[in-house]
Amino acid sequence: MTATLTYADYEAARQTSAMLAGESAYARNIAQDPWLGVLKPACSGSSGIVTLVAGYGPILPHVGSSSSIVDRRPAKRVLKLVVPEVSPDFRKIVALSVIEQMQELLAALSLNKSQLAQILRVTRPTMYDWFQGKDPNAANTERLHALLRVLARGSISGASPLNARFVRQPTDLDAPSLIDLLGEEQLNEERVLHAIEQVRALGDSASLRRTTREDRLRALGFEEPSDEQRKDQLARNVALQNWPKR
Repeated sequence: MTATLTYADYEAARQTSAMLAGESAYARNIAQDPWLGVLKPACSGSSGIVTLVAGYGPILPHVGSSSSIVDRRPAKRVLKLVVPEVSPDFRKIVALSVIEQMQELLAALSLNKSQLAQILRVTRPTMYDWFQGKDPNAANTERLHALLRVLARGSISGASPLNARFVRQPTDLDAPSLIDLLGEEQLNEERVLHAIEQVRALGDSASLRRTTREDRLRALGFEEPSDEQRKDQLARNVALQNWPKR
């Protein structure tokens, strides 16, 4: 909103300002109305026009000179710059060696090394060089840290990994898998975090079904297999697979 004073009002303001300029009462008037101190120099503009504006300056009052412009809005409080907090888990991870960081990715996402190279967007020989102690360049280090950061935001770690099955397969119709999202050139962290939540939910559901089934079998009198029996069963299942002929 803009209001322009008439010439008569302007002259009255000029005369009042001139009269008060040499009087001690002027200081008291300024204490009562600080804007009198702004109006006084504004009234001496070369064009003889004072414009009061409600929507002019972005933050601070503005006094023009020709024509004079006065913004009487209260000054906005200057906002403090808030530095986002860094996750304590991420602090711990970035303090690890490059080899340990890659091992964390392998464990947290239940990946093999080919899949790790895929999400790091490097060749397998390059990745193996890192495992042998060679340091990645700045761009590759940033990529590694970006992956670790998004996992820390999703509360995923080697101690609390995702189900490998759901990491590799799409969790929704026409949606990329989590590993595909992590392998994109530009990480969309919010989309990755959403996919992590879906993978976690599917993994929790699968674990609940397995636990329910085991509880039912125990109730029917079946004994829980020992670790040795589990290993034998796993070896038998692997041996019965139809492996492709070379």
